[in-house]
Parts: sequence; structure tokens; C-alpha cells
Amino acid sequence: MSAIERLDENDLREISQRTDKLGVLSVYLSADPSQGPNLQGVAIDLRNRFRELQRRISEDGGPDQRRVAAALERLWPQIESLASPTASGRGRIAFAALNSDWVLRFESAMPVANRVVFDEGPFIHPLLELLDEGRTAGVVLVSAEEARLLEWRAGSLRMLSEMAQPYVEAPHERAGQVGGGPEGQFHTPVREQRQARDRDRIERFLDQVTKAAAKLADDRGWERILISGGERWTEPTVARLPHTLRGNVFADARVLNGLDDGALATAVTEWVHGQHGEREQQLLEEVRDAAGSGVAALGLSEVAAALNAGRVAHLVYDPQVRYTGTVGADGALYAGEEVGPDGQAGTPEPRLTERLVERALNTGARISPVEGAADGALRDTAGVAALLRW
Repeated sequence: MSAIERLDENDLREISQRTDKLGVLSVYLSADPSQGPNLQGVAIDLRNRFRELQRRISEDGGPDQRRVAAALERLWPQIESLASPTASGRGRIAFAALNSDWVLRFESAMPVANRVVFDEGPFIHPLLELLDEGRTAGVVLVSAEEARLLEWRAGSLRMLSEMAQPYVEAPHERAGQVGGGPEGQFHTPVREQRQARDRDRIERFLDQVTKAAAKLADDRGWERILISGGERWTEPTVARLPHTLRGNVFADARVLNGLDDGALATAVTEWVHGQHGEREQQLLEEVRDAAGSGVAALGLSEVAAALNAGRVAHLVYDPQVRYTGTVGADGALYAGEEVGPDGQAGTPEPRLTERLVERALNTGARISPVEGAADGALRDTAGVAALLRW
């Protein structure tokens, strides 16, 4: 299996454009070990979903029904292996062509909802949801002894760099007592020299850490950065980062550097989920504020029209809503039973969400699935809206 964190938007676009003349089977499987060490329940659920799909296809009676049924049976051993307790990943995903010989398999440290879907191409919007929440984050941990620079992506946390705080003892210090401090306390040149050296050393070290963090943020596309160094190190580290990054920086005064790898990954993942939820709410407010300025499309009809024209800069939709519509002879998308300028009805498309996502990917738009949007800020638009390029 390939790791989900290696995928980028170009890979997602390429996957979305794959087709097969018999169809493509898409499988999403949650293989959380907490469900049982041998994943027996997971395997049973997968088998039941797969057999139900076979039953529906056999009842469909289409011209290729026998070939589809035979291809599915041939693929079953590969699909069944997704539930193997020896495989890795809490989330496991496979896209398999029934007529061609390509099968794509991915694993993720983040869970996915169980799905078995048969369509003309890969069913990708659950993958998109995972990648959206799993966007890359930088993690900078600072302590009196060291700094660690890590990267979180799609539930996985890995070390990129470690930097030790240097300590150089002066070869000699001038002794002697000098007054001038509070009553009963004296400052010596020795203490002053030591304090000055410590300040210079710390400042140089934090400069090195933040310079390295800024370069990683630029090279690796960090969209959010967590800084944790306790009450002593957090704010001084944040203050030294370039102003261009400040909007993506989140300070955490906890001392995360002392956690073991598992506890640290859990703490960072919890922070990412919380930050992701806050970002989604900010995005919904941004869309709502833009509604009256002409730079937002609201509702399925307006969004489909904007996607057809290539005007969408950022698509927002509720993955819990099943959008339906039609596809015109020229490939244009229409909401509900709308028709194009020629007045001809298009082909019904019960999975219009997939078509919306594909069109957004092909036109370079950003995509944000926001669960609950249809029950909250975008209640009046069934949870679908877009920020426009013009």
C-alpha cells in the first residue's frame, strides 16, 4: 500500500480522471485495532458490503452484468486483504478497475468510514475529506536542552530535524563583588557576564530554530504551525518567526517535548482536529460575508454554473448531503432537473457531488468538505457554496 500522506492535489486529480469501461470499485475500510485485534468484525462488515453490491448488480440485469459480476469475484481476494490484521493503517482505501489491470491501494493513520462503491470512476470525495483534514502541519518543540522540528500529515507525525542547545563555559570569569542591586543582594561581573552569555546563546539558538522552521514551512508547504515550549520558550520562539507566517502559527504553552512518541502524536492530532474545526467555521463565515459582494456562489444551481465557467476559487460542500442533478451533452453540470441553454434535458447524475469535486479539481479550485454546513451557516443553500475568482 502507498501512504496517504504522499498524495497531493495533482495525484488526486489524476485518480479522479481514471475510468474503466466496466467500472471501478472503490473501497474504504476502517481498520482500527480497537475494534478487535484480529479485525474479524471489520472483515465481516467488508464481506457483507461486497456481497450486497454483487446482489444489486445481479438484479440490475444490464448488458455487462455477467462480466461485471465475474470481475468483482476475481477482485475479491485483493479486496478481502484490506481487512488483514497484518496490514498497516487505520484507514485503508482501494480503487480497482474491473476491465483494466490497475489497482490503487492506500493506507492512512486516520480512520475512514466503511464504504463499497461501484461507479464509472473512483469514488474520491471521502479521500478528499481525509486529505483536507490531514493537511500538513509543522510542529516546533523547544526546551532548555533542545528543539525538535516535526511534520504532521494525515495522522502521521515524523521527525525532520533535532537541534541541541549549545552551552559553552567561558575559559575565565572576572571575580569580584559589585553593589547596586536590591538591598541584601549583590551583582558581580561574574553573574553579569554569565547572564549576558546566556541571553546571547539563547537568542542565537532561537534564531537558528525559527530560521530552520521558516525554511521547512516554505519548502514543505506547512499551512499551520504549532509552537510548544512551555511558558518560557513558546512566546520568544513565536516572536522570532517571520511576519509572513504569523497568521498560520498557533502557540501552545504546554510542555509537549517531554511526551513519548505515541502521546505526542495523539496530542498533535487532537490539536489538528480542533484547529481544522475552527478553520472550517472561519471559512463558512468568509463565504457568508462574501455573499453580498458578488464574489460568492450560493446553492447548487449557482455553484454548478460557476464551476462550468471555471470561476470557482474555493468549493465548499457538506459531505453528508447527497447532491443530485444532471450532466449535459457538453459535460456541463446542472442542479436538480435544470436544463442547459439548448433546452435539452441532461443525463441524470445521482452522484453529483463526485462531478462537482472532479470539476473543481480540473479547474484548480480548492475544495473543503465541511460536515454540518447544511445544518449551520449554509442551511439555506443545502451546505454548498463557493468563493469565486471573479
